[in-house]
Amino acid sequence: MAALRAPCYIQWVERAYDVVVVGGGHNGLACGAILAKSGLSVAIFERSECLGGTAVSERVWSGYTLSTASYVCTLLDPWLIHELDLHAYGYDAYRKDPATFNVLADGRSLLLGADDDANAREISAFDPSDVAGFRELDRVTRELGSALFETFSDDEPSFGRFPQATRDVLCGSVASLVERYVRTPVLAAAVATDGIIGTFLGPRNLGTGYVLAHHYAGRALGAQGAWGYVRGGMGAISQALASVARSYGASIFAGTPVSRITVRDGIADGIALADGSEIRARVVASNAHPRTTYVDLVGEALLDAGTLQKLRGWKSVGPSLKLNLALGELPNFTARPGTEPQSHHRATIHVAPSLDYLQRAYEDAAGGGVSAEPMLECFMQTPTDPSLAPPGKHILSVFAQYYPYDRPDGWGDSQRAAAADQIIGMLARYAPNIPNAIEERQLLSSVDLEARFGIVGGHIFHGELLPDQIYENRFSTKAPVANLYLCGSGAHPGGCVSGFPGKRAARAILAQMAAS
Repeated sequence: MAALRAPCYIQWVERAYDVVVVGGGHNGLACGAILAKSGLSVAIFERSECLGGTAVSERVWSGYTLSTASYVCTLLDPWLIHELDLHAYGYDAYRKDPATFNVLADGRSLLLGADDDANAREISAFDPSDVAGFRELDRVTRELGSALFETFSDDEPSFGRFPQATRDVLCGSVASLVERYVRTPVLAAAVATDGIIGTFLGPRNLGTGYVLAHHYAGRALGAQGAWGYVRGGMGAISQALASVARSYGASIFAGTPVSRITVRDGIADGIALADGSEIRARVVASNAHPRTTYVDLVGEALLDAGTLQKLRGWKSVGPSLKLNLALGELPNFTARPGTEPQSHHRATIHVAPSLDYLQRAYEDAAGGGVSAEPMLECFMQTPTDPSLAPPGKHILSVFAQYYPYDRPDGWGDSQRAAAADQIIGMLARYAPNIPNAIEERQLLSSVDLEARFGIVGGHIFHGELLPDQIYENRFSTKAPVANLYLCGSGAHPGGCVSGFPGKRAARAILAQMAAS
């Protein structure tokens, strides 16, 4: 497997830096790029040969460029895009429209996008009275997302800054929110899926209202809550950030694992590498999961009781898996026949017929096991970016829940194969040509996500984005060890490819440097 990466230079440029960044995920790269642009000497150390963490593009199969883990963009900080001039370094994102395509077992389907009139026609085929309700629901969710966005850069995040009514919605269930406005089951599910993505809860569980709003908080595409694709795959974001960092003098070392954050007299002063080398720094920033940072790299003996208690209670059990498929032709959906590119092929394709279906999928797994009928969220970028696959070929990526990290029977080869077969079999009910169109497949369970990308429990957000783990309840950017900062998704505002945690850490480090 050939990873898309810039050259790595193992020979040290210097052995002491102003800032050392542990982890070259997109947040670590963003943090390092900002600091380097501000004139500090910066070194970024990444254990993988490929930069970007889960925001990575890889040549897994001949002729294909695969967004192996993360696959769509909305939350990337517009300030970062502008301030670091990411477009000049290869970043180019475009809106995904239509937005969502939900397929049903009875041959019907629902296609929604930016065209209000087209949405009205689609919804009216189910229930004309839901047209106005959907418009209002869409307005409310985008307003909630906008309110969150305005807090994502806060130095001192506080959930209490929101009015009580807003907090009640965010702390409530996504089901209770959407059912206020619409009653068509598939329409309710089409919206509610964004309230459970990456979350080990069902739509009727409290706290999923926040998850929905978080997924509507992005402005990277120029419209509140709009999602899109990155040309060349998600790794183009990471490569752009790395190029900016290097252009300002940062040194980046891929394939160079960090074994320890060195702490002397209670102050972080550098890192130790797996080969025994020690690198000194005035400040250390960690892009790793909080548990990795504090338990594995710092050591519990150096932590206060409050931090240890928080680590032990941190919810970081991933419920998701990713199945990537190379197809010889586009899916031929019974609801909208044809293998030539059509509008629904550009949308998010959901197998999520109702809120009750989604809740059962969660309860199956919560009861010990996996979903008998999982939620499937599928994407195909190749209809709009054919450079990612050989001529006439396509990539279908499936994000599926619930397949938890801690399933009782584990994640051996047989469990992986069974999960892939189950998902493919489900897709065949709606697009019967899919099984025979598959030429390659890759499955990443939450255990694989942990092993490959270092995200504890395979949780894509570095821990649940729920009321007891957001804002001031998330891990602080300033660590309990002096001169150590968290710049990854364990800090506010949490997960998704955003760069906000990296930016916030860089800003805090610059403030410390200015004061010292």
